[in-house]
Amino acid sequence: MPGLFVSGRKDLRVAVYAGPTGGHLFPAQAFTESFRKVYPQSHVELVTSGRAGKLAGGFPAGLFDKIRYLPDFGLPQKVVSMAMLKPLFLMPYLFFKSWRHLSKLKPALCVGFGSFVSYPGVRTAKWMGIPVLIHEQNRYAGKATRWLVPHADQIAESFPGTGFPEGCRNVRTVGLPLRESVLTGSGAARMRSEKLRILVMGGSQGAHGLNRAVIRALEALNPEEKSKIAVTHITGSKDQAEVGECYCRMGLTFNVLSFSRDMPTLFMNTDLAVTRAGANTLFELAFYGIPAFVIPFPHAGGHQKLNARSFAERGGLDYHDEDKEAPEWLTRKLRGAINGSLNLDRMALAIKELARPDAGNELVRIARELITEHEDHKRRPC
Repeated sequence: MPGLFVSGRKDLRVAVYAGPTGGHLFPAQAFTESFRKVYPQSHVELVTSGRAGKLAGGFPAGLFDKIRYLPDFGLPQKVVSMAMLKPLFLMPYLFFKSWRHLSKLKPALCVGFGSFVSYPGVRTAKWMGIPVLIHEQNRYAGKATRWLVPHADQIAESFPGTGFPEGCRNVRTVGLPLRESVLTGSGAARMRSEKLRILVMGGSQGAHGLNRAVIRALEALNPEEKSKIAVTHITGSKDQAEVGECYCRMGLTFNVLSFSRDMPTLFMNTDLAVTRAGANTLFELAFYGIPAFVIPFPHAGGHQKLNARSFAERGGLDYHDEDKEAPEWLTRKLRGAINGSLNLDRMALAIKELARPDAGNELVRIARELITEHEDHKRRPC
């Protein structure tokens, strides 16, 4: 890793906080993989919530020395029952648990990757005088991150000009850290195919709305157009059977998966993606130079639309809101890609220019700066 000194310190300990979805966990994994290259003998622990169990089970062996699971919680928009107040009653317990964990671990750094599960630990770390680094994946910072950034020693953003609270300082643009398996999967040139290979994916949680829009769009293609495409569709577990039946009725060349851990192989066999606009997805597509038609997830504060807009402004993708016009829009776009009136090669070059393959290393450089500054401060005489 150029520009980074590799240390074998065995006493260096780091706490990583991340929400339970791939949008939070994958950047946390990528950062830790990069961090391990610089500090191979360090001790790194992940704190997340119970819903992360399935994805965490796919981490490389030994990546984290320990994974601690907190109860799943979030703050409700409206209180309509006493049960919705549970997170408020949980807070004292979560702060106490965080204090006990950090008192025992004594980390040199705490790194937060968003979601409410990160709030008690990162906030407690600041109270305890532990350096705090926050990474925001999306173009608009989530609520928990917005609450935490005033207390962070350094903030890293994936997209330039991310929407942080007014007056927010100490922000650096690094891009989104990509997992080692993704970074090492693009060594060979993408092979051409007689058919236009389309990859449909809605993120680690699947996407029912996207699945429906894609099926309706494909159904509107004529038989000749359908014969010119091959679709790989990652549906999520709930929609897999139904989507597979729809493809059978349409007579398409297809492969339907509920989930895939081998995204590099899929990317290397893809000419066009139809996706949501999660930050992980967009930066992975950029790394592989895959143009995309995007229907952003319409909820969660609308941050995916801002993500898509950032890439669309540079010509790497086209996007449309998830509404009743979306299937018709997607049909038109697919027709343009199939008949060649839409220049996919130009879009591929444009999205490739947005890739930030060194993001993990950049984040580690910031982490090392914070650790060094804190240690130098402790050594100074009073």
